[in-house]
Amino acid sequence: MSLLVLGSYIKDKFTTKVITNLVALIGTLEVFMYGLMVIFAYIQSQWLIMFVTIGGVIGLFISNAIWVCWYRQQVLNVDDNHKKWLFFFPRTKTGLPTCCLLINFKICKMFYSGFYGLESTMAKFGTPQTFYRIMRTATFFSWIFCYVPIFIADALILIKIKWGYQLLILAIETAVLQVFSIVLTLIEFR
Repeated sequence: MSLLVLGSYIKDKFTTKVITNLVALIGTLEVFMYGLMVIFAYIQSQWLIMFVTIGGVIGLFISNAIWVCWYRQQVLNVDDNHKKWLFFFPRTKTGLPTCCLLINFKICKMFYSGFYGLESTMAKFGTPQTFYRIMRTATFFSWIFCYVPIFIADALILIKIKWGYQLLILAIETAVLQVFSIVLTLIEFR
């Protein structure tokens, strides 16, 4: 993921937002890692860990749905500048919100990330503060209802699982990934 962002930055330094791209691309990994945690917890009969992780996954999908609904209500149907911009990018209009709903709402950052200088990643907004407010709200909701349960599952895994099992490695990876994502998101919000 970092190499993709580095390549984008090298190709087009003036439009590529490195932190934004990293958060969006890291967000695509989260749902897969959480799914693997559920599977490995099930295989090892760690029911508490599995159910706590499922709670985090449900929190993620609720965050995704909240973002998509608010985006459609408050940006897509209201912001004329954004509608005009989306007219030229019909795949972005349908594809990006679909990916945000099914994978992770953080992919919405690709709207304005400047990835490889592509016009389809430099959205125009009449009221960008509305888009950013929706994104911040969904982010904070996700931190509480997705990241907190996953951090709890990670702690349970670190306490219960012996070294050498894939579940323990996944717990370490998700904890590091979430902390990294939180730090990058806070930097981006500033």
